[in-house]
Amino acid sequence: MLAKIVTTIGPNGWETYGRRFAESFLKFWPSNISLEIWHHDLEGKVPSMEGITFKSLDETASFRKLKAKLGAEAKNGPALEYCFKAVALATSVSPDLDWIGFVDADTETMRSIDDNLLKSLFDDKYHLTYLYRKSVAESEGSWFAFNLATPKGASLLADYWGLYDSLEAFHYKKAHDNAVLDRLVILHQAHGLQVKNLSAGALGLDAFHQSPLGAYMIHYKGPDKQTIANPALGAPGRYETLCELLTASIKTTGKADIVEVGTWNGSRAIQMAECAFAAGLKQVSYVGFDTFEDGNDRDHEGHTKPHASSWIVSNRLNNYSRLMSRKGLTFSYTLIKGNTLETLPKSGEVVKEATFAYIDGGHSYETTNSDYQRLMHVPFVVFDDVIAEEEPGAPEGPRRVWKEASGQKRLITSGDGYAGLAQTISLGVIVRDGFPVPELRTRIQVKPVDSVDKGEQLLHIADNSAALTTWIGNYQAHDKVALFVSAGPTVEGYLEEIKKRQAAGATVFTVKHAFPTLKKAGITPDWTVILDPRPVDGKSTHGVIRTDLFADAGPEDKFLFATMTHPSVRKYLEERSAQLYGWHAHTQATLAAKPASFDKGMVVMGGTCSATRIPMLAFVMGFRRFEFYGYDFFYPENTVQDDIKQKLMKVTLGVDKHFLTTGELVAAMQDLGQWNKWLVDNRITVKFHGQGAGAAIWDQTVNNYTPPAEYPF
Repeated sequence: MLAKIVTTIGPNGWETYGRRFAESFLKFWPSNISLEIWHHDLEGKVPSMEGITFKSLDETASFRKLKAKLGAEAKNGPALEYCFKAVALATSVSPDLDWIGFVDADTETMRSIDDNLLKSLFDDKYHLTYLYRKSVAESEGSWFAFNLATPKGASLLADYWGLYDSLEAFHYKKAHDNAVLDRLVILHQAHGLQVKNLSAGALGLDAFHQSPLGAYMIHYKGPDKQTIANPALGAPGRYETLCELLTASIKTTGKADIVEVGTWNGSRAIQMAECAFAAGLKQVSYVGFDTFEDGNDRDHEGHTKPHASSWIVSNRLNNYSRLMSRKGLTFSYTLIKGNTLETLPKSGEVVKEATFAYIDGGHSYETTNSDYQRLMHVPFVVFDDVIAEEEPGAPEGPRRVWKEASGQKRLITSGDGYAGLAQTISLGVIVRDGFPVPELRTRIQVKPVDSVDKGEQLLHIADNSAALTTWIGNYQAHDKVALFVSAGPTVEGYLEEIKKRQAAGATVFTVKHAFPTLKKAGITPDWTVILDPRPVDGKSTHGVIRTDLFADAGPEDKFLFATMTHPSVRKYLEERSAQLYGWHAHTQATLAAKPASFDKGMVVMGGTCSATRIPMLAFVMGFRRFEFYGYDFFYPENTVQDDIKQKLMKVTLGVDKHFLTTGELVAAMQDLGQWNKWLVDNRITVKFHGQGAGAAIWDQTVNNYTPPAEYPF
C-alpha cells in the first residue's frame, strides 16, 4: 500500500503549529508514507524541512481561479479557505497512490504510528474513512482519507474538488468543507460507496479524540493552538452540572482525587480534569473503571454505546497527561479493566483517598449497589442516569440505589433525554455527613417550539419569498465593529455611547423591541432583525402591540426580514417605505419540510429569537467584532405579571446573580450559553456591556479566551 498525507498552512501557521506537526510526523509516522504541506499567502517565507514536500496553493490553476472569484486574499474571509483541502488533495494525487488522507496541521503526533492504526485509517474494505459526529449530523474535517485504488473512492475525491473548482459548492446553504463532503457522501452511498466512521458513538463535537487517532495524536484548538478541544462542546448538558459539582467538592476538600465508574472513551475524565485545573489545582488524580473491549451483558446493564478499547483510552489519557506536564500541571491516572463486581472490591487501597466519585457503569441494581457500597466513603458521590420515577425501559439501578442511600441527598434534573423515555435524566448526588452540600439547582431547560403551526409558517415563507426583491448574501470578513442592541433594562444607560460609536463607524444591529427606544434617542439602526410569525396587530410576549413597535419606521430604516415572519408585518413596513432584506430562518418546521422557497436566499442558523439570531446574521455579513448592549434577559423587579404574557420566574446564575425572567428569555439564555462556545471557536472579539444575564453567562462559560489581535484573519 502506498499512502500520502496532505495538510495546509497559512500565514503564521508554520510558526504557530506547522513546525510541531511536521517534526512529530517525521519522528513517528512510517517513512513510506509521504507528507505534502500546501501553503498560501506566506509572502515568500516558505519553510523547508528535509523529508517533507512543500507546495503552493497559489501555483495551482484551480486555486487561482477560486481566489479571483472569492477574494483577492486567501485569508480574507472564510469562503476561500473552504477550498484549501479539496484543491490540495486533488492536486496531490498521483497514479501510484492507493490512499490519500488529510490531517489538520494543528495536530501533534505523540507516539509511533503502528500497523493497527494504519489498517484502521486505510481500511481497504472502504472507499472513505472519516470522523462523523452524530450529535450535530456533520463530519469533523480534521481527518478523512480516500481510497484511490477504487473507482468509487477516486470519483468521490474528484467530485469533492469539482464542486469547488466549478464554484457549484457556493450555491449550497453550507459551503464549508465538512458539509460539502457530507452531501457528496450521501449521494455516493446511494451508488455503493462504503464509508468507515472512525468515531462511532462519539458524543459532542470533538470526534478526533474519540476515535483511534486520539491514542496517537493531540488535536489542538484555540488561537494559540496550545489547548485541546473541549470535550463538553455539543455533549449532553448534564456534564456541565457534573463539573460544577466537582468544583464545589474541590472548594471543600482542596483536592481532585476522582473515581469514575464507566470511563468509556475517556472524554469525561478529561473534562473533569480540565474543570479541576480551571479551579486552580495543580494536580489531579483519576481512577477509572470499565469493562472496555471485554464488554458486559448489555441488556442487563442497560448499555447502548460501543465499547472502547482500553489501549486507546489509556494512551489518550497519557497524551493528555504529557500535555498538562508541559504546562506545569500533573494529571495522574489509573485504569482498571473488568467487571466492577469483581474489580472494585479488590481496589480498596486505590480508591481510599478519593474525594469525588462519578458512578456511570453498569445500570443493573446489583452492579450499581455494589459500586456504591465500595465508594460510599467518598465525600461527594454522583450517580448518572437517574430516572426519577419508574418507567418501562428506564434503568433500575441508579434510581433505586440513590433513593435507598442515607445521608445528604439531592436530585438535579437535566434536559438530557434517555432513549425512549418520557422523563429526562437526573444526576443523583450524595454528600457524606460532615461535608457541606453544594448550593445545587436544577438546571432550567426550556425546549422551544415554533410559535405558530408548521403549515402556517411554511405559507409565510412562500408568500414573503415571492414578494421580497432584495436578499442578503455571504460576505467577506472585515474589521468593522457590530453593536448588538437588545431591549434589556440596562440599554437605557448606553444610548449616548451607542450613538457616538455609530457616528464613529460602528454598525448597529437591533431587535424590534429596542427599535422604538433607539429611534427616540436619535439613533437609526443600521439593521433591525425581524423573526416573528405572528400578526403585526397582535400583542408581543413583552406586552406591546407590534404596530406600536414599528410606528416610527420610515424609508431610512433597513430590516433584516426573515421569511417566516407574518406577511402582515412585511406589508405594514412596505407601506412606510422601509427597506426589507430577506433571509430564511432555520426552524423546527423548515428542518423537516425543506421548502422550495429556500432555493433563493440565505438560510441562517441561530437561536430561538431575534436577539440570539443576530450574531449569526452579522457573521454571515462579515463581522468578527461583536459588542452586546441590553442582552439582559430579565425584567425589573417591579414588573407586574399582568403586563407580561408569559409567567414570570426567578433564576439564579452563579452564586449571587438573581434575575426575574420568563421561559422565553430562559430559552434565549440557553442559546447564549451555546453561542458563547461558538463565538470562541470562531475567534470572535466579544464584549458584553452592563450587568445583565448575558454578561453573567459570558463570564461563567468562557475562560482564558484571547481573541485575535488583528482582522481579517
